Amino acid sequence: MIYITGATGHIGNNLVKELSRGKLDFIILARKTNVSIEDFTDKIIIGDIFLGDFLSQHLKSGDTLIHLAAYINLKNDKSTLTDKINFQGVKTIADFCALNNIFLIYTSSVDCITSNDYLIKEPDIISTDHLDGYYQLSKALATNYLLNLQKENKIKALILYPTAVLGINDFKPSAIGKEIKRTFKRPICVYFHGGYNFVDVKDVTKAIINGYQNNITSSFIISGEYISLYKMYKMIYKQIDKKVLMIKIPVYLIKFASLILPKYKVMIKALLTEHNFTNQKMIDQLKVKPTPINLTLENTITWFKENKENA
Repeated sequence: MIYITGATGHIGNNLVKELSRGKLDFIILARKTNVSIEDFTDKIIIGDIFLGDFLSQHLKSGDTLIHLAAYINLKNDKSTLTDKINFQGVKTIADFCALNNIFLIYTSSVDCITSNDYLIKEPDIISTDHLDGYYQLSKALATNYLLNLQKENKIKALILYPTAVLGINDFKPSAIGKEIKRTFKRPICVYFHGGYNFVDVKDVTKAIINGYQNNITSSFIISGEYISLYKMYKMIYKQIDKKVLMIKIPVYLIKFASLILPKYKVMIKALLTEHNFTNQKMIDQLKVKPTPINLTLENTITWFKENKENA
């Protein structure tokens, strides 16, 4: 049986929809439910997913646990909560899976990988020396814990490092989803020199399902295409057929803003860091071909237009 945490999130609700379409049986473990998974109420079990007693009531040897639940701390606050969910919680789940012979599929994040290389690949271990954000640090600590369990052959696990996830069914919505919604009303577009790698949420769910079905135990960067902020905004405004005034802000002003507004420091640093992530291992072993960014944006914008009340 497949068990899933974080099903109300962006990746999670897309995953359960794909599993349902593929007629793969699953059970959702959740603290609460929302509109994103309202079609699967008969498959939801409410409880504390970070309690071993709760897990042992439902999972048994040979099952698969897809752990997607996380606290995405973009404002870089609430350090204790971030650590509790993203590190201590993962330790509890990993130890439970190792002890009970359960296949664990875990979504980490490329944001926790530190490297001086332009093209970043899957790490053997993650250095925590230069991580500025609580989210990045918590993900790094959790991932290292799993990597060490893997090296010691104590756990059967698949670790995925998605880049910034973009796509349909973005109910909460995500940071990039909120920004896309703002473009519908905004007459001026302010941007700066920077960019990031975005991956279609469907590609992430395909990686998870293919990894599960083929019993793959390794780690994979799940990435799409690097795109500059300017190019992304141009694509978005073209998709919504809207002309706006584009204003470029000098980078030094953006860096200064990150000093006086520290809650944006981590996000700004990520957008200003010019590197990319290799996805060749994903393509070769997980058989996931990245969706072109223009198609992802088209599908995402269409979804937001059609779901104004729910997102």
